[in-house]
Amino acid sequence: MDRPIPHPTNISRTFWEGCRNGKLLIQKCRNCSYHTYFPAYACPNCLSSELDWIEASGRGAVYSATVVERGAGPAFEKEAPFVVALIELDEGPVMMSNVVGSPPYEVKIGDRVTVDFREVAEGVTLPVFRKSG
Repeated sequence: MDRPIPHPTNISRTFWEGCRNGKLLIQKCRNCSYHTYFPAYACPNCLSSELDWIEASGRGAVYSATVVERGAGPAFEKEAPFVVALIELDEGPVMMSNVVGSPPYEVKIGDRVTVDFREVAEGVTLPVFRKSG
């Protein structure tokens, strides 16, 4: 089995194009200034449809993390052990991703991280995070 890859939709296409270009894009509400990730048609804070795409700082902190010891299927077995984490971006939204570049058991809640990008298939780039100073 190959690794599952995202299939952009009308609402998520801008996010995935940003990743391919090395930019972490999130939405910001023009009405209440709320930052949101996961791509949405309406602000989850005030329900306004006035959302703009902005480039996030790419910085945040590990909110929660787990080490996956055994990959779910052949596509992930060669990557194990790896870290799956919730990252609280400095702008506020929380997103799920991987923390790469550090021994898995050295990733802790509160660690500062910075976005990086990993191409997983031709034309498909995922945001991942690395521990930062």
